[in-house]
This record gives sequence, structure tokens and C-alpha cells, in this order.
Amino acid sequence: MGESPTAEDTQVRHTNWEIPRSVFWCFAAVAVAARAAFLPYVSEDSALFLLPWMQEFRDRGVGALAGEFSNYNFPYLFLMFLASLLPADPLIAIKIVSLAGDFFLAFSVAALAAQFPQARVAPKLAALIALFLPTVLLNASMWGQCDAIYTAFLLFSLRSLLQDDGRSAWLFWAVAFSFKLQSVFLLPVLAMVSLRNRYSLFFPVLATAVWTVLSLPPVVFGRPAGGALGVYFEQTQGDRLLSGAANVFAWFPYASVTQGRGWGILSCAVVIVLIALAYWRRKDTAESRILLAVCTVAVCPLLLPQMHDRYFFTAEVMSLLLLRASSVRMIPWVFSVTGLTVYLLYFGGNHYAWPLMIASVVQALGVFLLFLCLAKNRDPWERRLVAASP
Repeated sequence: MGESPTAEDTQVRHTNWEIPRSVFWCFAAVAVAARAAFLPYVSEDSALFLLPWMQEFRDRGVGALAGEFSNYNFPYLFLMFLASLLPADPLIAIKIVSLAGDFFLAFSVAALAAQFPQARVAPKLAALIALFLPTVLLNASMWGQCDAIYTAFLLFSLRSLLQDDGRSAWLFWAVAFSFKLQSVFLLPVLAMVSLRNRYSLFFPVLATAVWTVLSLPPVVFGRPAGGALGVYFEQTQGDRLLSGAANVFAWFPYASVTQGRGWGILSCAVVIVLIALAYWRRKDTAESRILLAVCTVAVCPLLLPQMHDRYFFTAEVMSLLLLRASSVRMIPWVFSVTGLTVYLLYFGGNHYAWPLMIASVVQALGVFLLFLCLAKNRDPWERRLVAASP
């Protein structure tokens, strides 16, 4: 990969984007207060799924892990079990797990920004921006979801790729995958970088073993091994081609899963191949790997069938590294606006199709711009760095 930046480069790249420590803690307190304001809200997902799952743990304790009442994997359910032991309202206990995930996510964003000084965003500021992204703010505190947890591990996986540490990259990905199936969106990136740099084939084998170990503990309590390991298969058996995501299937509201699944998977595979070719034509630098990662985790939920409202979450957070990239600096704003639109539609009951259709077009344009940037031989940060040099 490219040469490591010097201390002088790092200082130049962070110019004007540093924040004083006192300001950081003030805004961190505001982030906590903002989340506290949304805690009483009961989302549809909380009412239909999360609260009944919490009640299972309150009624049966750790023995509930033997049941098949949830289609989430063991690591999250274990955190929910621990939360069930707290002397707190069930809804608050659920959201405590998710809110802890928010701040873990902020830490991972800061770590990735520190590893990628070319972004010219100081780690503390990057963490704050992540905490105030609309979808990050609402995902845990209002929705009660835990997308911040698996995304944080994906960011650590990407950070390891920037360090050329293939083993850690695959291990962090395995942990993320044990939390959520959507971690698969980063898998093509791991595969491309591993193949290009001839990482050991043992790494994906090790990752598979880690996922298996993290998925099997319910067997100890009596759950069949097939049920424990097949939890993600159950998630793919829905009968809806689209579940609120701003992706291409928003334009085909009456198409069935049978009609659209094959085309969606095929189109995504073709675009992933084009992304791989674009990456292979470039010099393999940290900048190239960042563009590759953001582009891939955005393309997958845009084209794949059966995508849910929250599946652009990782792309929205990861795109923060583009805030000072000259030709794609608007991408984080685009993803943030479309993400917020989807969330508002969810909280409003999804009564209107046209806002989702418009959001899908905007999302597609943003992803296309990312692909064009990846296909070029010049990094989008380059012009800004030259201008900042003495």
C-alpha cells in the first residue's frame, strides 16, 4: 500500500477541523441529552419484537436462549439478557444496550479517522459528527435498534485493512457478522483486498470459526444447532421485495419477491464486479480502500432485494471520511438526507411511496458518483492537500 503519512502531513490535513477538549465534552453531553429525550418513544419494532423478546428473558432468564422466539443471533440476545437483569423499565433496558452501541460506534469512527488522516477530520470531531448523524441519533434512542454495534466492528475491520492487518480485518468482520447479517455488505471489500495483497486463505477460515463459536452458545441451553446456525436463513425468507429502504425496488411496488430477487442479486453482482475492476486499476492506497469500502457498502443495499429501512446505516457512517474529499464531499450529506427521509417515513407509518422513490433516485446518483470517483486515477483528497501545502 502507499507510504504512511508524515507528522507534517497529518498536521496539515487536520487543519481547521480540530476542536478543543471542552467543546468536545459539551457536545458529547448534548448527544446524551438528545438521546434521553427520545427514550420513552415506543417504535413499532419495539412493540412487536424487542419488548416481547425482553419479556422472554424477564420470564425465563438465560434459559430463554434455548427458544426460537427471535431471529437475531446470540451476541445481541446475550446483551439483551444482561440488560434484562437491570432494575429498569423493559424499554429503557433495551435502549441501554443500543445507546452503549452508539458510543462504541463513536469510538470506532475516531479510531478509523486517526488511521486515515488523509480525511483531514480530527478523530474527536469525527466521533461527534457520527453521534449527531440523524440516523445514528434516532436508530437507538427512538427506534431501539442496535445497528451501531455491528457497524462499529465493520469500521474496526476497515481500520485493520488500512493497517494491512488482514487477520484482524477478518476477525472484526466475523464479530460484526455475528451481530447482523448486513455485515455481509463489507465482505466483497475484504475479499478484493485479500486477493490483491495475497493475504492468507486461513483468515476467512478463522473468521468462519469465530462466527460459529459466537453463534452456537444457545445450543448449551437446549436450542438445536441447526436453529442457532440458521438464524440468518430465516431472515431471508420474507415475502416483501422491499421493506422501506431507498433502493431501486421502490419503483416496483407491486413486484413480488419471486419476480425481483434474481434480478436484484444479479445486478448487484455485476456492479460489484465493476467496482472490483475499478479498484484493481488504481494504485492500492489507503484512499483507494476507503473509496472501495464506502462504494461497496452503499451499492449492496441499493440493489439487493428485501432491504429494510436501516440497511444504509453503515454507508452513512463510513461516508463521513469523505467530508473533505473534493469531488464527493456531498456524499455524506446525500446519505444523511436520504437516511433521515426513510426514518421519517417509518415513524410516520410509510403512508407515501413517492418520497421513497425520490430518495432512491438521489441515493442512486450518490452511489454512481462514488463509483465514478473510484474509477478515476486521482484521489478526491489530492487537490485539497496540494492547496493546503506551503
